[in-house]
Amino acid sequence: MDELEKLRELYGEPRPDPVLKARVRQALDAEAGRPRLRFTKEITGVLAATATVVTVVAVAVVVTGATTAEPEQVVSPGVTTTVSGRSILLAAAVTAEAGPENDGAYWHVSKLNRRTYPETFGAEGDRYRIAGSQLTEQWVAEDGEVWVGTRSLGTRPASETDKKAWRRDGSPTEWRVPGGTLSTEPGRGHLETVPDGTAFSMAGRKMTLEQIRGLPTDPASLREQVAELVRDAPGGSLDGVVADALSGLLWSKPSPPKVRAAAYRALADLPEVRYLGEAEDEQGRAGAAFSFTLQTAGSARLPATVRRTLVIDPVTSQVLSSTVTGRPGTGDDQVEVVLDAGWTTEKPAVPALP
Repeated sequence: MDELEKLRELYGEPRPDPVLKARVRQALDAEAGRPRLRFTKEITGVLAATATVVTVVAVAVVVTGATTAEPEQVVSPGVTTTVSGRSILLAAAVTAEAGPENDGAYWHVSKLNRRTYPETFGAEGDRYRIAGSQLTEQWVAEDGEVWVGTRSLGTRPASETDKKAWRRDGSPTEWRVPGGTLSTEPGRGHLETVPDGTAFSMAGRKMTLEQIRGLPTDPASLREQVAELVRDAPGGSLDGVVADALSGLLWSKPSPPKVRAAAYRALADLPEVRYLGEAEDEQGRAGAAFSFTLQTAGSARLPATVRRTLVIDPVTSQVLSSTVTGRPGTGDDQVEVVLDAGWTTEKPAVPALP
């Protein structure tokens, strides 16, 4: 049974696209030529492309320098298939490369930010925590002009357990925290221009549209250039910082299709990047989760390891969410749910309530 037959067993018959099917087959043939070693811990994942691209599930093997994780098996009648995390990134690269070029007047990113506050509330012995949500949108014009729109969506108990304690506390609708008052009510929206016109950065270094468009389309060259750009970034392992910078090229920056594809391929070969299996974002959208370490625990200032986890849609190659855990003083996860990232003709406007 070849890879395409495994796919049909697992996911049914996809709608064919002869051109993209050939490109996926070419990628698989190239992958098959690489040296492979089998270990107890195997890389896992789902190889997928767009809804019109034939998706392929590869038998799990470990490739030197590839994305690693515990094996994950998918069982269909009479067939057990272990699927590869490296393959999902390589297939996402095929999808990304087939994406559209600039087809709008503005680069636009819309995301939902959720932050859990470090403070606790309620009666002693029955404390709870709260989390605030904010909608943030960014528009960048071709001439570099930048607009940022924000709207608070209110604050709520952080979890179901917190909600029970909050109810026992009388279900308050406001909380005092350092710097102000938090409320369950949504706030007014705002739209502002960015004075210095800087929209993009990599590891603290400002980047222009021209610089992003001029990045290498060869994975090894892209990784090398990104590593040079972030070499002086404070804290963390270089591989983790490189993985973080490459992941930003997937959604937060207007990377051309070939650059996005190169970023996916470079991530696939980073040993720091781990495939965690199937996952859902906070909107309930299904995807595949990958994580990497930003900073390693080992001091009083950094008691926990800081990690970023991305949930990627294996069909569209779009990043669905980005979550940072372990950052000191933040209380809990810092979550960014990506609602939209792409070029648009719609003019900047105050974010509407979802």
